[in-house]
Amino acid sequence: MRKRRLIYLALPVVGGLVLLGALAGCGRVSARIDSASPGDAGNPVRVEAGKTVPLSVTFTNIGNRTGVFYVQAAVRDSAGLRVPLEPRTVTVDPGKQGTANWNFVVTSPGTYTVQYTVGKDAQTALATWPKDPVAAIVGLPAVASDKFRTGDRVKVAQAVNVRTGPGVENPKVSHVNYRDVAPAGVQGKIVGGPERAGGYVWWRVEFEAGYTGWCIEDALTKAGS
Repeated sequence: MRKRRLIYLALPVVGGLVLLGALAGCGRVSARIDSASPGDAGNPVRVEAGKTVPLSVTFTNIGNRTGVFYVQAAVRDSAGLRVPLEPRTVTVDPGKQGTANWNFVVTSPGTYTVQYTVGKDAQTALATWPKDPVAAIVGLPAVASDKFRTGDRVKVAQAVNVRTGPGVENPKVSHVNYRDVAPAGVQGKIVGGPERAGGYVWWRVEFEAGYTGWCIEDALTKAGS
């Protein structure tokens, strides 16, 4: 008959309590995402192309030791292409919150999806929110200027070229009353624009002198101002 061998584990006893020293090596880090912005598909952030949207995610270290967390904001454009955003590393003590922030520039009109991840490293995700990417940012066409509106009466503040289109590459208008430039003081009405071209904002003006063309905004003021 085979004899069974009993193995006893000797553990220190203090005041009747067994001390499990091995517990000291059971430290772990984990995370819970508490809030993030933007992240609401029902109320997306709407912003003109070229402007910045602040992104942020706040999370809690629900582990039992201090952790250095690898935090990412995954933004994809309307074509599904990921927009590069540098990950953040945030050190958080157990039971405490940490926050990561980014400034995301909307490069063009369209819908952008967002998803946030808090990880142990680039490959090990501890928490992700939302579960699936949501369309939380809507890029709008950029407004070149709101200085004037169609129908506003304007006057020339300083002599200005009047061109057939927005941009210095376009020729000047040809009219019997146009003498190389529109002189200071001449008045007209906004009938088009604004447009951006060549580093300027352009407006199409119908001048009282009979010619109509595009002028740079810097040379125009509202009539009477």
